[in-house]
Amino acid sequence: MKARSVLGRVTTLADVGNAAAFFASDLAGATTGTVVNLTSGTVVD
Repeated sequence: MKARSVLGRVTTLADVGNAAAFFASDLAGATTGTVVNLTSGTVVD
């Protein structure tokens, strides 16, 4: 099995933290029932 990423990199803790910070902020005030896929577009062949 070989994994490849569309973005050419792996997801970092900073990526996850930035997403969490966004959803905890007023900027996400109208966001409900959202699933966020933080995989950097990784596909496993």
